[in-house]
Amino acid sequence: MRETSITTPNVLTEVALKQRLETGSTLMIKCCQSPTRKASVWYGLWTMEAHHPDGSSQMLVTARSRLVGQISVREFKTVTGIVSFLKDCGFTKVTFPMIEGDFVSLPMDS
Repeated sequence: MRETSITTPNVLTEVALKQRLETGSTLMIKCCQSPTRKASVWYGLWTMEAHHPDGSSQMLVTARSRLVGQISVREFKTVTGIVSFLKDCGFTKVTFPMIEGDFVSLPMDS
């Protein structure tokens, strides 16, 4: 009989992220695709992860998955989506990268 190793994915949901931000974690926003403007809306691709005081980090994922056991990274495709998400998390100051490959780290407002 072969043993299988089950590893815990290094991910968290929006609810868990909010809890971690309240206990000192910072939010890192990464630009995966530089945004372009169409009419009055900026479209691009951003992901987020939490960086914890102990040095570990976790990628933000969607709460729902398409298949059992499948993990889907939460992607933000508009600037409005980023701003809305940050406001919902409790941030009062908003900043995010606009160049592919760049990132910013946001501590929770004090």
